[in-house]
Amino acid sequence: MNKGIYILMMALIFLPALSLSAEMIEPGDWFQTSSTAGDVPDVVMSIVDVTPHIIQLDSNNGWVGFAYYDEMEDEYSGFFELLNDKGGRKGGWTNQVFRIRLVLDHKTLVLEGKNPSDERFTATFRLRKDF
Repeated sequence: MNKGIYILMMALIFLPALSLSAEMIEPGDWFQTSSTAGDVPDVVMSIVDVTPHIIQLDSNNGWVGFAYYDEMEDEYSGFFELLNDKGGRKGGWTNQVFRIRLVLDHKTLVLEGKNPSDERFTATFRLRKDF
């Protein structure tokens, strides 16, 4: 096989995989811009890389969770739990585990959550440096 064709084939195989990492969530402090569970002022979610594909989520209103990056879906999936309701939502969500999905839509992080009772919420966040 011609060396040039081999290089071209390898580039076509690996370039799409490299572009997926562009949608991975950047660690840092993400500020809530909206929520269907009720807007709570000053909610900040801190995201920390645990491994190249796993992030830890921790918010100042009591949410704690982990999510992993699925390259095929180009999204994060995981779980989130409200340990202590500091945000004023008195719907009984404390100590309930929510399945979550996180997607980066340009510079906006969209977090969707669903608990076993099929209660759902969607919240959006922006990274501190993007304000």
